[in-house]
Amino acid sequence: VVSSVSAADYLKCSPMFSGIESVPTAICILGFFAACMLMGMQESSAVASALFVFHLSVFFILGTFCVIFLQDAGLGQLYDNFAWERQPPFWNSIFFGFSSAMLGVSGFETSANFVEEQKPGVFPKTLRNMWVAVSIINCVLPSLAVAVLPLDELTGDKSGFALAFLAERVAGPFLRDVVAIDALLVLSGSVLTSYVGVVGLFQRMAGDRCLPEFFSETNSWRNTPHYTILVFFGVCSSMCVMLNGDITLLAAIYSISFLLVMGLFAFCGLWLKINRPTLPREINAHPAFFVCGLLLVSFAFTAVVLLHPEMLTYFYIYYGITTTMVMLTFARVSIFTAFLQLMSHSKAARFVIQWFVHKRVAEEWAHQKLKNLQDQGVVYFTKRANMSQINRALQYIEQNEEARWVKVIHCYPDADQIPTNLEEYVQILDCVYPTLKVDSILVHGEFSPAMVQYISKRIQVKVNCMFINCPKIDFKHPLDRMGGVRVILNSEKPNPFRRGLNLGTTSPFFGMSPMNARNAGEDYAALMPNKSSEDEKDMQSIPGLPFNLDNEDLNN
Repeated sequence: VVSSVSAADYLKCSPMFSGIESVPTAICILGFFAACMLMGMQESSAVASALFVFHLSVFFILGTFCVIFLQDAGLGQLYDNFAWERQPPFWNSIFFGFSSAMLGVSGFETSANFVEEQKPGVFPKTLRNMWVAVSIINCVLPSLAVAVLPLDELTGDKSGFALAFLAERVAGPFLRDVVAIDALLVLSGSVLTSYVGVVGLFQRMAGDRCLPEFFSETNSWRNTPHYTILVFFGVCSSMCVMLNGDITLLAAIYSISFLLVMGLFAFCGLWLKINRPTLPREINAHPAFFVCGLLLVSFAFTAVVLLHPEMLTYFYIYYGITTTMVMLTFARVSIFTAFLQLMSHSKAARFVIQWFVHKRVAEEWAHQKLKNLQDQGVVYFTKRANMSQINRALQYIEQNEEARWVKVIHCYPDADQIPTNLEEYVQILDCVYPTLKVDSILVHGEFSPAMVQYISKRIQVKVNCMFINCPKIDFKHPLDRMGGVRVILNSEKPNPFRRGLNLGTTSPFFGMSPMNARNAGEDYAALMPNKSSEDEKDMQSIPGLPFNLDNEDLNN
């Protein structure tokens, strides 16, 4: 929203477009890129590189003209600005100026959207390049503007297109129009980036079952997520209309959101340091950096709230709607269950429902929705036969996931490396958790990103619904190359009191079949209740699935 309104303001600075209105123009820009996204437009690295070079060239030319202007005019305007009568107290200026400057470093958070698409080692370079560019541009251009322009004009009606105003003062109308075109292109690119980022975020959250599935649905025309694009366009347009295109207020709301995201980066980094100590890290930062960053972001957030306390109302409205949508998604099973109970016990509810749809149709719809949610499968990859660890994983799934079908998968390169008693442990836990279907699957091959993708296609479970323990430093594959596998638990420390226990062996097979009681002993047989055929929980119920997955299948 801020980028589209700023683009409209820079367009207005040219006499040719001085009569346009900011709000309709901003909505047209948002609508144009929404249409482009619906037609399948994506970001291009070549176009982005060309815009970046053009953007830096314009800044270099503008800075050069400013220096030439100051050589002729001197620094008298700078001294006058130092004596500006409306200047707030020094420490207030530092405090609130720091919070305003935080908006100038926005963009750092968007780089994380593309981390899985970048080659190893590229992500730190993007952060470094952005830091260098921001450190130079955000220091040089404001200093030149303060030295050239009176603060009354710089903070007045022309503050929305300050760089174009600066260009007109030092070089005339032509450079003003060049700067306006540059701003229009760059800010429009930011609008496209926001669409790309939101589409990726919503699809990931829908895949993680944190948002309704329709956000991940794509149309058959251009294979684009139309619901996500249209919802984002509606939210941005409504915010633009509610605040009447006031760039200051829009920037305040954006600052609140941006600072909260940056604060979450710092908090989550510190949380991972404490709760995921074995997680492999290419860059190992000291916890003090996270604490320092969190404190600085907190200062900036406090300053924004003190400057614009009324913006918290608008922030709470949009944040509340988003949070409500997520919480309703988490509570879908409870909602459908409550609906069925209400239909069966309340005559008033049945009477109201029958005004819109037949009672039997409504109940069948709710039952089908519940079945679809609970029949969704999740995968837990286990490295060894550790009943305690598998039990913890099942507890996590039962408490946090709607799916009630868990596939415990172990990948083995050689048959002699199959962990003993894995099948038996899974069968015991299958009895312990009556609300879960727990399958044991042994896959011949090495655990790798390719194997994860292959298993995902064969058993029709999305990669981001596959879980692993927190990998250790000696893990062969970078976590960001695993395609979105989720880390849910820390690995347990080895127990020195359990050594040499060899209670049996398992055979490599795909699927779970009942164990012969004489191989496990009478005690184990007593734990296994007789299950009817309709309660069979083996992977052989999936049609067309082979008994074994081996490296030949993977290579083919």
